[in-house]
Amino acid sequence: PPFGSWQALGRKSGEIKTAWRRSLGLTKEAGLFVNVPFCRSRCRFCFLPVTAIGSSGKKRTASFRRYLSALDREAAFYVPLFKTARFSTLYIGGGTPSMMTPEETRQFFGLLRRRFRIPPGAQTVMELHPDDVTGEKLDAYRDCGVSRVCIGVQSMDERVLGANARRQGLDRVAAAHAALKAHGIKGVNIDLICGLPGQDRASFLRDLGKVIKLGPDQVHLNTFINTPYTVHAMSGGKAGDERAVAELREEGFRRLASAGYVRIDSDSMGRTRASRNLQTTDLSGRRSVLGLGPGAVSRAFGAARYINRAGWDGWLARAGRGLCPAEKGVFCGPEDEMRYSAVIKFTDELGVDLGEFRRAHGLDFMKVFRAEVSELERAGARLSGGTFRLPRNLWGLVRRVFYRPEVIARGLANIKKNREQ
Repeated sequence: PPFGSWQALGRKSGEIKTAWRRSLGLTKEAGLFVNVPFCRSRCRFCFLPVTAIGSSGKKRTASFRRYLSALDREAAFYVPLFKTARFSTLYIGGGTPSMMTPEETRQFFGLLRRRFRIPPGAQTVMELHPDDVTGEKLDAYRDCGVSRVCIGVQSMDERVLGANARRQGLDRVAAAHAALKAHGIKGVNIDLICGLPGQDRASFLRDLGKVIKLGPDQVHLNTFINTPYTVHAMSGGKAGDERAVAELREEGFRRLASAGYVRIDSDSMGRTRASRNLQTTDLSGRRSVLGLGPGAVSRAFGAARYINRAGWDGWLARAGRGLCPAEKGVFCGPEDEMRYSAVIKFTDELGVDLGEFRRAHGLDFMKVFRAEVSELERAGARLSGGTFRLPRNLWGLVRRVFYRPEVIARGLANIKKNREQ
C-alpha cells in the first residue's frame, strides 16, 4: 500500500518479528539496505533527513563512532530472524556514505558481514560524492566488495551548484569516474537532477552532454521535488513548471537513447538492461529488503512495509539500545503484493508480463484482476504477446484502479490529519 496510507507503529517489535518470519517462509532471499545519515552540509534541494556534521573534526568522528555502534545493535536485533536467509544485494545510501574514512568503511562492512550472510558475489552498491574518491578509499571499497557505485553529481554548472549550496569540485566528476574504472569498479551510475533551482534547459542539457561523453554504465535523471522539507522551500523558494521539467527530462532520455542507452526503469537508462542496481529495480516479484539506519525502509514480502525513525536522535534512541526503530508502516498480505506488482509494472514498463506474474504469485493476472482489467481495456489496454499492455502512461488511472478503497480512505485521513497538525 502507498506510503501515504501507512500508520504509526508505536512499539510493535513483536509484530515486526512475526511479519519477517512469515515473509522469510515465502522467500529465503533478501536485499540489505543501509542508510548513512550524514553529510558535510545540507544542499538546498535535499529533502532527506540528513544531519550536517562537517568534513572533519571531533563532531564528524564522534558522529560516525556513535552511528556504527548503534548500527551494530540494530543489526543484532534482526540476527535471530535472518540466520538462514541469504542477502543477494547490499546497497549503502545516504546522506554521504563516502564521508567514512577507509578505517570506518572497513568497520562498517565488517559489522554487516559479521551479523548477516552476505555472499562474496552479492551485488554491493555504494553512493559516493565525487570529491570523496581517493586512492585510499577506493582500495577500501574494493577490499570490502563494492562492485557498483552511484555518483551523486546532480549538476556540473557552477552557477546552479552555488544557488543550491552544493559543494562540489567541477573537475572531480571525470576524475572520479576514471579512478573507479581503474580500480576495477566498472558499474558506475551517475545521478543528475532535472529542474533544480537556478537551472535552465541549456544548463541541464550541457550537464547531460558531459555525462554522456564520460560513458557511465547507467544514468539516473531525477526530478527536483520541492517538498516542505527542502531548504529551498523553507526559505520561500518555489518549484519550477512541472510540465516543462517533465518535458526536459524526457528530452534527456531521448538524448541518452540516441547515445545507445536503453531504458531500465522510470528514472534511469543503462548501457544494457543488465546495467542496473538490482535492489532498486524490479521489486515487483518475490523480493524482500531489510532496511537499517535512520529513515531506512524495509519490505518484508507478503507481510509488511515500514520505515525507521528518520531523525538522527530518534533513531539513535532506539537503535542504540538494540530496539527496533520502526516508526510508520503497514502489515499486508498476498493480495497487496499482487496489487503492488501491477502498479510497478504498469508504471515502469506500461505492461504486465502474464507469465512473470504467474511465476511470482502463482495466479493468473487476468482472472485475479478481472474487474481492473476491464476498466483498463476501456482505456485502451490490450493483451499482446503474453503481456497486458497500456497504450500510454496512465499513472493516475492505474492507481485509482488498483488501490483498494480502504487504502485510499486511510491515505486521505492521514492527509487531513497532517494538515490539521
